[in-house]
Amino acid sequence: MDKRLKLDKNLLILLALLLAAGVFLQYTANYPGDQTFFKNHLIWIGISLIAGFLVLFFPLHIFKDIASILYVIGIILLVIVLFLHGTDGRWIRIGTFQFQSSEIAKLFFIIFMAKNFSKIDNKKTYMNDLRAPILFAAIPTLLVFIEPDIGTSAIFVLIFLGMVGTLNMSVPRYVLFISPLVSLLCGFNLISWILFMILLVVTIILSDLDLRSSIGIFLLNSAIGAFTPIIESFLKPYQKARLLNFLNPSLDQTGAGWQLLQSKISIGSGGIIGKGYLNGIIKNLGFLPQTRTDFIFAVLGEEFGFLGILFILTLFTLFLFRIMCIANHAQKSFGKFLAYGIFFYFLSQITINIAMTVGLLPVVGLPLPFISYGGTSLFISTIAVAILILVKNDSIV
Repeated sequence: MDKRLKLDKNLLILLALLLAAGVFLQYTANYPGDQTFFKNHLIWIGISLIAGFLVLFFPLHIFKDIASILYVIGIILLVIVLFLHGTDGRWIRIGTFQFQSSEIAKLFFIIFMAKNFSKIDNKKTYMNDLRAPILFAAIPTLLVFIEPDIGTSAIFVLIFLGMVGTLNMSVPRYVLFISPLVSLLCGFNLISWILFMILLVVTIILSDLDLRSSIGIFLLNSAIGAFTPIIESFLKPYQKARLLNFLNPSLDQTGAGWQLLQSKISIGSGGIIGKGYLNGIIKNLGFLPQTRTDFIFAVLGEEFGFLGILFILTLFTLFLFRIMCIANHAQKSFGKFLAYGIFFYFLSQITINIAMTVGLLPVVGLPLPFISYGGTSLFISTIAVAILILVKNDSIV
């Protein structure tokens, strides 16, 4: 490690607090049963911290130099999952060791996109500049969607759109750029899609696009909206059930809607101060599934109440704010986009996980960074923090 390397104390303190919160919540999430998963979580914390420390020995430009290689490796890992499991698996297993390839691909994707966007930084961005990045983003997104893992594929899209938003692009043009995604979402409801198309026409008029491009965007959104209902045929039965129960939580309270219902009850029953550590009744009785992974936020709400939730949300807010500060002060384009990508990586996962536990989004199976059980997620998240330290130091040198 370079002796001149300066550690970001604020970022590391926030990381330590989040990891500590994860330890406490993992223990109670597995309580009163077997604590094997809790022990594994501690082991993964140790492995992740060691890996993060080792990353600090590499200069930041190394990641830029091998960005294309990392991207290809990420794609290969996603393809391997499909060959091993078809459309019914996310993990690669080597003996007793297993890892989630999509988590690794996320970080490699961010590094590769940062290199691509650094080439068009400091100039006005047009649609033509984004043709190649769109293709590069579509490949991992579609591979993960086929697994099928809708939640993780959405993370790839959100990271990409977030990073595009940091380019020098006018607001109307950016709105038009993300319009196909909005058309896709609105396409599930005819009235919503019609209203969207009206707003799209207004936005096109306000933009400075030529007639050919304007017609192209309008036709593209029209085609996507018409195609949306077909997507339903590609969804697995459990995915359709999750979507229907998100729209109507009381539709199947003892089946597909059970997790969401119990999660909302758990959080609501915690009140202001919660029921106390290890005293979550709903969790202890086994009524709340996936306590150590997707719904660990519900455990927090039941045992620590509103104050506990406020504490964790404050930690995450400060953590994201610190990342944004590093991005905004980055002197080099690659480091700037790298930090922005990591920011949107954490922001999207934190937002989606918490939103789905309270019924604001469908249940899609995404971990809460540093809190949920999941070795690959913890490993990649910790390495991302180490890379942020490199970005900060690259701006100082």
